[in-house]
Amino acid sequence: MIKTKNVKLGKFTIGENYPVRIIAEIADNHNGSVKTAKKMILAAKKAGADIVKFQLHLPDVEMVPNSVKMWAGNLSKLLKKNLLTIKQHKEIKNFCHKNNIMYLCTPFCSKAADLLDSIAVSAFKIGSGEMTNLPMIEHIAKKGKPMIVSTGMSTWSEIVKTVNIIKKQKTPLILMNCISEYPPDYRHINLNLIKKMKRAFHVPVGQSDHTPDIYTALASVACGAKIIEKHFTLNKKQRGADHFFSLEPPELQMLVDGVRKIEKSLGDKKKIWPQEKTVREWATHSIVAAENLAKDAIITETNITIKRPGTGIPAANLKDIIGKRVKRPIPKNSLIKWEDIYEK
Repeated sequence: MIKTKNVKLGKFTIGENYPVRIIAEIADNHNGSVKTAKKMILAAKKAGADIVKFQLHLPDVEMVPNSVKMWAGNLSKLLKKNLLTIKQHKEIKNFCHKNNIMYLCTPFCSKAADLLDSIAVSAFKIGSGEMTNLPMIEHIAKKGKPMIVSTGMSTWSEIVKTVNIIKKQKTPLILMNCISEYPPDYRHINLNLIKKMKRAFHVPVGQSDHTPDIYTALASVACGAKIIEKHFTLNKKQRGADHFFSLEPPELQMLVDGVRKIEKSLGDKKKIWPQEKTVREWATHSIVAAENLAKDAIITETNITIKRPGTGIPAANLKDIIGKRVKRPIPKNSLIKWEDIYEK
């Protein structure tokens, strides 16, 4: 096991000996509606998510107006259409607290981070696009609250610079393996980077996954991911930037169920479990008389054979009994027991 430093994230501890935590990334899939956002929070909670994540955009602060064209169209217009105010975010945060699910949010500029800090968020999620915005990274790191940083569309050297700035402030850090393709080519996901980042930085690492299904997210658990982030929607057929690659409630529930089963299966002990013993008795093999053996008959390779069940002398001990004599008559097709043979 690669040693990493545990991070306290709200009521959760993120670390090697703690459960994987699952973030339902609502982002802007609420389409600007607090009512829809609350409905999504309850659906994510019911599906088993631990955390719901939103985005706080200040379009005129974070980008040159009308300068960005993406797959969903003009980004400035799209963000303004789906905008939630900081007052609405506070209402949503309180709703999350009331329903026992953690609120998390991504700021896209330093001012947005300050606004989130003003409503007492417990951590900051940094998107891949902001990972190389070092002035913003340093500004947020100085707040001392845990930072979850996605590493999409970046080089290894850029990750190192960002990590160094955050660690210099002694700010708790979680890194997220991520590919900023929507949806990504599976050949680009590189799940083994999770282990590589753990070894290099000694921090918990998760998987921020933009695939339209759950397979790589599940596989990331076996690779050591301690947080999984998946986009979430009530209906992926809705129009919008993120709906088409988001998980619907039944898919999120399948992901949660799969993660819980996989993390239970990641032990490294090799032993015969109590539940295996009954199967072992009938499924393994014993030494059996291939013909009727008279009392004092000498056991040879030709008068014995190997058959199930495994409740006699184990097949592995075949060579140990060749040449020995039997104490009693043993009928053909009968198991030979240790008490049936002379020691010498």
